[in-house]
Amino acid sequence: MPEESLQTPQQTFDIGDPLPDEYRDLLVRMMSHEGERTGNRSFMVFFESVLDNAGKYAPHQDAQLTMAGYVAEEMKHCIMFHRLIMEIDKDLVFRDTPFAHYAFHLPRNTWTDMNWFNFFLDLNGAFHAGEWKHSSYLPLRRIAPTIERDEFGHSDMGYRFLEATCKTPEGKAEAQEKLYTWYPAALDTFGTSTSKRNPRFLHWGLKTMTNEEIRQSYRRYVDEKLRALGMTIPDEKANRRFL
Repeated sequence: MPEESLQTPQQTFDIGDPLPDEYRDLLVRMMSHEGERTGNRSFMVFFESVLDNAGKYAPHQDAQLTMAGYVAEEMKHCIMFHRLIMEIDKDLVFRDTPFAHYAFHLPRNTWTDMNWFNFFLDLNGAFHAGEWKHSSYLPLRRIAPTIERDEFGHSDMGYRFLEATCKTPEGKAEAQEKLYTWYPAALDTFGTSTSKRNPRFLHWGLKTMTNEEIRQSYRRYVDEKLRALGMTIPDEKANRRFL
């Protein structure tokens, strides 16, 4: 890959600015993967399932209330992205966009599964929002700090619940068993290391790291947290679907 293709142009874009065709296509593609908008029925149905599962599996009422607060913050993100996407592609606003990544379709029929989901998948959102703080698309840059802060909070919520679970030998054993499913799925959420579009996202300043660079930064953060829980860290390439 020629070095210049990885350099970020200095140009930024704001609401109302004409967008180059390739830039707009990449931005729409990135936002369609987010799925967080009020017109996306699949997003709403997914978070209905979060509340349903909290009612079934949360160990006490305080945990249920915490999960309700989590969903409320995700709905706030939904409104923020809805407004942002209205400025990019009105056709996308009400398009039903199911979650494509398999991590969103793994069973979440235990409290421990729910907690691993929050720890890993919301953390993924935090890492992407960290990139957006430097985005060449200024409306995305402006909302990124709020998204990053909230998603780190959501990940920490899952982690605190896992800490409580791991206080018993039985709970720790269950968490370790479930980790072998969630760990590779979490690493896979950053896509393939050989993505052909990655250099173009970098070129336009819509991303600051390659898929593999952000994955490894994420993995280092995750592994430190897992060691603190006393978990055995799985092989990073075991059971992966996207390398």
